[in-house]
Amino acid sequence: MNSAILTPEFQDYLKTIEHEDIKSIGLKKSLFSSITPAEVAQQLKGLHVSKHKFPTLYKTENIFFPPSINLEQASSEATANYKASLIKGKTLIDLTAGFGIDTMAFAQNFEKVYHIEQNEELSEIVKHNASILAPNLETFTGTFQDFLEQNPSLKLDVVYLDPARRNTSGRKFILEDLEPNILEWLPIFFEKSDKIIIKLSPLLDITSTLQQINYISEIHIVALKNEVKDFLLILDKNQSSKNPIIKAVNLENNQSDFEFLYEDEHYANAKFGDVSKYIYEPNVAILKTGAFKLLSEKFDLIKLHPNTQLYTSDQIIEDFPGKIYHVENHINNPKKEILKTKANLLVKNFNQPIDVIKKKFKIVDGGATTLIFTQSIEGFRILKTSRI
Repeated sequence: MNSAILTPEFQDYLKTIEHEDIKSIGLKKSLFSSITPAEVAQQLKGLHVSKHKFPTLYKTENIFFPPSINLEQASSEATANYKASLIKGKTLIDLTAGFGIDTMAFAQNFEKVYHIEQNEELSEIVKHNASILAPNLETFTGTFQDFLEQNPSLKLDVVYLDPARRNTSGRKFILEDLEPNILEWLPIFFEKSDKIIIKLSPLLDITSTLQQINYISEIHIVALKNEVKDFLLILDKNQSSKNPIIKAVNLENNQSDFEFLYEDEHYANAKFGDVSKYIYEPNVAILKTGAFKLLSEKFDLIKLHPNTQLYTSDQIIEDFPGKIYHVENHINNPKKEILKTKANLLVKNFNQPIDVIKKKFKIVDGGATTLIFTQSIEGFRILKTSRI
């Protein structure tokens, strides 16, 4: 960690080049003898990324930004704050802490948090940033195994970890691919705390995860602007139920959360029917939960087809957690009615994929119209709609 980057002279200079191209800055000769062009570009990249991903860091003076890979791997501030909102206590440990965005968010709700990171430079960077933003954060450079060995009697309110994936072969994501292997380590973690929070890949399946991991009390599927970011498990040693709370949230989209018990979907009854006046597309967090029948039941909506995750109604349900479309027309002769149309496409359970449809009808992306190609229990449908 180059301390020259934290001098007032360089920090002032960084503000003056904020809107310049990162690559061109990296190729220019540095105005500072003790700071390389690559280091200037790295700090500029951090400033660019933080403006939207970590706005608190962007607005804070004298923040030191790490290499690009660490910026990319870090949680966004929005998802970190959501995780932090779920728990409070005296002590928390982040076993795989990285750039520390999650850890610093947790620090707002805990008296002390421990940040564990093997990378010495990254640990030093976090220590500096935390001295400004989270003085109750303590960094440890090394593995979490080293930390636990050096602190054998330490008891914690919460253990948090975001395991890395070891396998890069492209095969289906499984829990055994994680580093650390949480299936092996959970008994040891439970010796330190009764509560464990694990961030997993959104690629994992909820049902198989429940079959492999005990003590799951809550599952949170967290999307940011309709892109799933986090699959969070909250494990409670005092709760052995296989019927946890499942909550789907879509941050920064002004949509209501969708919460239910795992077994609710099994007992739910969906109503099926043909297209009505409005079409509803659930947000991606809800789609990940698989609560398709329950969504129909809770919002009193008609589901178009058992395999079509779209819903319909005659009266608008304004608080539906997803996109809503007003059906303007049923397209019966697409070659005449939509050929060379400018429109957005939504294809759900149709007999042709989106790229074939786009090429076949020479559809240009954009505009205010959304063409929905789907299937109801009455057959395939092409709908001209407008987004509400």
